[in-house]
Parts: sequence; C-alpha cells; structure tokens
Amino acid sequence: MLPNHNCFLKRIAPFHVLSLLFMAGLMVLTLLCHSGVPGWGALIIRYLLGLCLNLGVVLAFARWPGTRLIRWAHDFAPLFFILFIFDSLGYLIQYLQPDIDPVLIQMDFWIFGAHPTLWLQRWIAPRLTDLLSLAYSTYYFLAVVFILVIYNREQKPGLYESIFVFVLGYYLSYIGYLLFPAIGPRFTMAELYTVPLDGGVITDFLRDTLNNLENNKRDCMPSGHTEIALITLGLAFRHSRKLFYIYLPMVLGLILATVYLRYHYVVDVLAGMILAAICLAIGPWLYQKTGSRLNAACSDQKMSN
Repeated sequence: MLPNHNCFLKRIAPFHVLSLLFMAGLMVLTLLCHSGVPGWGALIIRYLLGLCLNLGVVLAFARWPGTRLIRWAHDFAPLFFILFIFDSLGYLIQYLQPDIDPVLIQMDFWIFGAHPTLWLQRWIAPRLTDLLSLAYSTYYFLAVVFILVIYNREQKPGLYESIFVFVLGYYLSYIGYLLFPAIGPRFTMAELYTVPLDGGVITDFLRDTLNNLENNKRDCMPSGHTEIALITLGLAFRHSRKLFYIYLPMVLGLILATVYLRYHYVVDVLAGMILAAICLAIGPWLYQKTGSRLNAACSDQKMSN
C-alpha cells in the first residue's frame, strides 16, 4: 500500500494517462467491432496486457520513485507503448472500413493538377534515392535522440512536457489511421510509374527492413513521419537550439522523401504538418492542465480521507 502522503494520482505522469486511455479506447473499439475483426479475442488480451504493464510501471514508480532503473523504465515506457500500439493496429484497421486512397489521389490531383509522385519521376536518380532513403529513416531516431539529450542534462526542463507532446502526436496520428485508412501511392499507383525507384544498397536495405518491420501498412493519412519530425524540430527549437540546426536539413529531406519515395500523398504530408502545429500549440497547455487536474484529484482524495 502506498503511503498516505504519496498520493497515487499525483504520481501518474500525464503521458501515461494518454497511453492508458488510448489502449482502453482501442479495447472498447475492438469489442464493438468484434464481429468483423478476425482474432479479436487476441487483440483484447493484448490490450489488457498492455494496460496491466503500463499500470505496473506507474505503480512501481509511485512506490519507489528514487530507484534509478524504475525511473528510467517510467520515463521511457511511452516509447514501448507507442510501438506496441502501432503494431496492434495492423490487426485492426483493415477490418473497420475501406481504404480511402482513391479520395486522397483525387485530392492531390485537384490541388496540383497532376499526381505529385508521378511528376517527381523526372528527378529520380539512384544517388538521390539513396540520400532521401537515409533522410526518411532518420524518423526512427530523431525524437529518441532529442529525449536522450534532454534526459542526460543535469537539469531537465521540459522533459516530461516534451514526452507528453510526442505521445499526443503519435496517438493523434493513430486516430487518423483508424479514421482514414490508406496504403499509399507505392501500392495504389504502382502500375502508373514508368521510372523505377532504384537506388543502391542503402535504398534496398532500408526499404526491405521497413517493409518487414511494419506490420501496419495503413499508416499514410496523416503522415506520421512529417508530424513527428516537425514536432521534434519545434521542441528542439525550444529546448536545444544546437540540435535544431542539426535536425533542420534532416527534417526537410525527410518531408521531401515521403513523397519522392512514394510512401505518401501530398495531402498526407499537409495533414501531418497541421497535426504537428496543433500538438506544439496545445500540447504544453494540455500537459499542464492534465497535471493540474491530477493534483486536484489528489488533494480531494486526501481531504476525503
């Protein structure tokens, strides 16, 4: 049992609240749509295990906040749950509603008067493809490196707030995948391309690795790569200006790569930009608001005791 002065609610980090709520929401969604979801029982068990594990991390931190290993697990657990949830979506999204790729293709054409990925064929070159493949792959460490930089500082201003903004960004993009499932132009427009997207060993390795690792292929709308890269860039501007200037060319190359490499429609990228702006604008406020509510609930609990 936790000591009276160590209120449990006060110990729940707002980013863990997001993960708990999101997994609970996915469990409810799976139950509601179970008749059309093969293996829905396994998904329910998966989300229950995720909830229990997340609660276990929170309880351990509430009981032993000074233990270094527990604090590390508490602070970096959101990364695990982001990956855990993303992988689970591959067993759910495709059974909820049809893909909306035809709509996204028409939106791109309506905006630009052409299909952007087809128009970019004139610029395709093996070395450029390799370079942009590398830029695209930076998505997988931009946020992690930023968090590690802040985490390893003696003073850690903005650490938990930044983690919250990242978690918010990921889960908003996952909601987008559920509402607007799409597999992207590399699949839907494959027969229209006349120039193969050939690169060297780098491109082949990265493409094969990503295809094998990503269980969920309906992750186009919005562009999570664009959203998280821009969130990282915005947070770096606030908390590590040196890292911001290092990241800037990487992020610009990554955004270009999303369309050049035929992973995304341009409307996906625009949606990712809008979500990034929303997260950077309201994320810090929402973090403070959630923390204040938890503290208030903790105070009410103490008074009732």
